[in-house]
Amino acid sequence: MAESYAHIACCLDGSPAGNAALAAAIRTRSLGDGALTLVHVMEPGITAYSGYSSDEINDDLHEARAWMEQMVALAPGSEGILLEGHPATATVDWARGAGVDLLVAVRHRGAVEHLLLGSFAQHLAYNAPCTVMLVHPPDATG
Repeated sequence: MAESYAHIACCLDGSPAGNAALAAAIRTRSLGDGALTLVHVMEPGITAYSGYSSDEINDDLHEARAWMEQMVALAPGSEGILLEGHPATATVDWARGAGVDLLVAVRHRGAVEHLLLGSFAQHLAYNAPCTVMLVHPPDATG
Protein backbone atom coordinates (compact mmCIF):
# COMPACT_ATOMS: atom_id res chain seq x y z
CA MET A 1 0.00 0.00 0.00
CA ALA A 2 1.22 3.50 -0.85
CA GLU A 3 2.32 5.78 1.93
CA SER A 4 -0.11 8.60 2.78
CA TYR A 5 0.81 12.27 2.83
CA ALA A 6 1.94 13.67 6.17
CA HIS A 7 0.91 17.27 5.45
CA ILE A 8 -1.61 18.23 2.79
CA ALA A 9 -2.30 21.88 2.04
CA CYS A 10 -5.31 23.01 0.02
CA CYS A 11 -5.36 26.39 -1.71
CA LEU A 12 -8.74 28.12 -1.40
CA ASP A 13 -10.08 31.20 -3.13
CA GLY A 14 -13.78 31.15 -2.27
CA SER A 15 -14.87 29.99 -5.73
CA PRO A 16 -16.79 26.82 -6.69
CA ALA A 17 -13.55 25.65 -8.30
CA GLY A 18 -11.75 26.15 -4.99
CA ASN A 19 -14.45 24.11 -3.29
CA ALA A 20 -13.69 21.26 -5.72
CA ALA A 21 -10.05 21.44 -4.62
CA LEU A 22 -11.16 21.27 -0.99
CA ALA A 23 -13.26 18.16 -1.70
CA ALA A 24 -10.25 16.50 -3.38
CA ALA A 25 -7.99 17.40 -0.45
CA ILE A 26 -10.48 15.94 2.05
CA ARG A 27 -10.75 12.72 -0.01
CA THR A 28 -6.97 12.44 -0.21
CA ARG A 29 -6.56 13.06 3.50
CA SER A 30 -9.08 10.29 4.25
CA LEU A 31 -6.56 7.80 2.84
CA GLY A 32 -4.23 8.41 5.79
CA ASP A 33 -3.88 10.38 8.98
CA GLY A 34 -1.85 13.38 7.83
CA ALA A 35 -2.48 17.01 8.65
CA LEU A 36 -4.65 19.19 6.41
CA THR A 37 -4.08 22.92 6.20
CA LEU A 38 -6.41 25.21 4.27
CA VAL A 39 -4.57 28.17 2.75
CA HIS A 40 -5.90 31.47 1.44
CA VAL A 41 -3.74 34.36 0.29
CA MET A 42 -4.88 37.95 0.57
CA GLU A 43 -3.18 40.05 -2.05
CA PRO A 44 -1.49 43.16 -0.62
CA GLY A 45 -2.77 45.40 -3.42
CA ILE A 46 -6.31 44.96 -2.11
CA THR A 47 -5.48 46.48 1.26
CA ALA A 48 -2.39 48.58 0.55
CA TYR A 49 -3.93 51.43 -1.43
CA SER A 50 -4.31 54.65 0.50
CA GLY A 51 -7.99 54.83 -0.50
CA TYR A 52 -8.83 52.18 2.09
CA SER A 53 -9.25 53.16 5.71
CA SER A 54 -7.82 51.03 8.50
CA ASP A 55 -11.41 50.15 9.46
CA GLU A 56 -12.06 48.79 5.94
CA ILE A 57 -8.83 46.79 6.05
CA ASN A 58 -9.75 45.39 9.47
CA ASP A 59 -13.23 44.53 8.17
CA ASP A 60 -11.69 42.66 5.20
CA LEU A 61 -9.37 40.75 7.52
CA HIS A 62 -12.26 39.95 9.88
CA GLU A 63 -14.35 38.67 6.94
CA ALA A 64 -11.45 36.56 5.66
CA ARG A 65 -10.95 35.01 9.11
CA ALA A 66 -14.67 34.26 9.46
CA TRP A 67 -14.75 32.69 5.99
CA MET A 68 -11.69 30.58 6.82
CA GLU A 69 -13.38 29.36 10.02
CA GLN A 70 -16.33 28.22 7.86
CA MET A 71 -13.97 26.36 5.52
CA VAL A 72 -12.19 24.67 8.44
CA ALA A 73 -15.58 23.55 9.76
CA LEU A 74 -16.11 21.71 6.44
CA ALA A 75 -12.91 19.72 7.01
CA PRO A 76 -12.91 18.61 10.67
CA GLY A 77 -9.43 18.37 12.13
CA SER A 78 -7.95 20.79 9.60
CA GLU A 79 -6.44 24.16 10.33
CA GLY A 80 -6.69 27.38 8.36
CA ILE A 81 -4.04 29.91 7.52
CA LEU A 82 -4.28 33.33 5.89
CA LEU A 83 -1.24 34.60 4.06
CA GLU A 84 -0.57 37.94 2.42
CA GLY A 85 1.31 38.57 -0.80
CA HIS A 86 1.32 37.43 -4.39
CA PRO A 87 -0.79 34.25 -4.14
CA ALA A 88 1.51 31.83 -5.95
CA THR A 89 4.75 33.07 -4.42
CA ALA A 90 3.33 33.32 -0.89
CA THR A 91 1.91 29.80 -1.13
CA VAL A 92 5.16 28.25 -2.36
CA ASP A 93 7.21 30.08 0.27
CA TRP A 94 4.82 29.04 3.03
CA ALA A 95 4.71 25.40 1.84
CA ARG A 96 8.50 25.23 1.85
CA GLY A 97 8.67 26.38 5.46
CA ALA A 98 5.67 24.35 6.66
CA GLY A 99 6.91 20.98 5.44
CA VAL A 100 3.97 20.40 3.10
CA ASP A 101 4.28 17.25 0.99
CA LEU A 102 1.13 17.73 -1.14
CA LEU A 103 -0.39 20.99 -2.39
CA VAL A 104 -3.93 20.75 -3.78
CA ALA A 105 -5.21 23.57 -6.00
CA VAL A 106 -7.65 24.20 -8.79
CA ARG A 107 -6.01 24.18 -12.22
CA HIS A 108 -7.80 27.22 -13.64
CA ARG A 109 -8.88 30.67 -12.72
CA GLY A 110 -10.65 33.33 -14.74
CA ALA A 111 -9.08 34.93 -17.81
CA VAL A 112 -8.74 38.38 -16.21
CA GLU A 113 -6.90 37.03 -13.16
CA HIS A 114 -4.69 34.91 -15.42
CA LEU A 115 -3.72 37.95 -17.52
CA LEU A 116 -3.06 40.16 -14.49
CA LEU A 117 -1.41 37.65 -12.18
CA GLY A 118 -0.22 34.76 -14.31
CA SER A 119 -1.10 31.15 -13.80
CA PHE A 120 -1.28 30.22 -10.13
CA ALA A 121 -1.41 26.51 -10.96
CA GLN A 122 1.54 26.74 -13.34
CA HIS A 123 3.63 28.54 -10.74
CA LEU A 124 2.83 25.86 -8.16
CA ALA A 125 3.63 23.06 -10.60
CA TYR A 126 7.05 24.49 -11.41
CA ASN A 127 8.08 25.95 -8.06
CA ALA A 128 6.44 24.05 -5.20
CA PRO A 129 8.78 22.09 -2.94
CA CYS A 130 6.39 19.11 -3.02
CA THR A 131 3.91 17.16 -5.11
CA VAL A 132 1.10 19.28 -6.59
CA MET A 133 -2.40 17.96 -7.29
CA LEU A 134 -4.30 20.14 -9.75
CA VAL A 135 -8.06 19.67 -9.64
CA HIS A 136 -10.27 20.40 -12.63
CA PRO A 137 -12.89 23.04 -11.87
CA PRO A 138 -16.54 22.02 -11.91
CA ASP A 139 -18.06 21.97 -15.40
CA ALA A 140 -19.81 25.29 -15.92
CA THR A 141 -22.26 23.72 -18.38
CA GLY A 142 -23.52 21.00 -16.09
